[in-house]
This record gives sequence, C-alpha cells and structure tokens, in this order.
Amino acid sequence: MYLIVVCSGCGRLLVANMKANSRRCPYCGVRVKLAKAKRVGGAKTAREASELAQRLKQRRHEENSSIGFSQ
Repeated sequence: MYLIVVCSGCGRLLVANMKANSRRCPYCGVRVKLAKAKRVGGAKTAREASELAQRLKQRRHEENSSIGFSQ
C-alpha cells in the first residue's frame, strides 16, 4: 500500500510506501514522518498512487489558478 501525504515543510504532495517510517521530500529536503503526516490518499500500487498524486496536484493547481494564486 502506498500513501499520498503532504510535506510538512513545503506543502507539496509526496508518494510514500506505507511500510516506511518516513520519507524525505525531494523538493525541500524535509524528513516527513508518515505517522504524523497529513494523508490525502492511498493506493495499492506505486503507479496508482503516482497517478492519483498527479490528479490531486492538477486539481490543486486549477483551484489556486481560479482564485488568483500560483505555485
């Protein structure tokens, strides 16, 4: 099982193996503890989790664009 979590440092979405204790964010370098991280989704395979994360990122981008924010 794979999780999609929010980085506590930069707020970006990360895919992580549920069996791991933590995941280092490739964007800001913060070590995210999975037990305490905000979970926004999950999937059985890494590919499914990656695809879901991409859809969530796109949705977030569209919502921010519609209200005048940009990342």
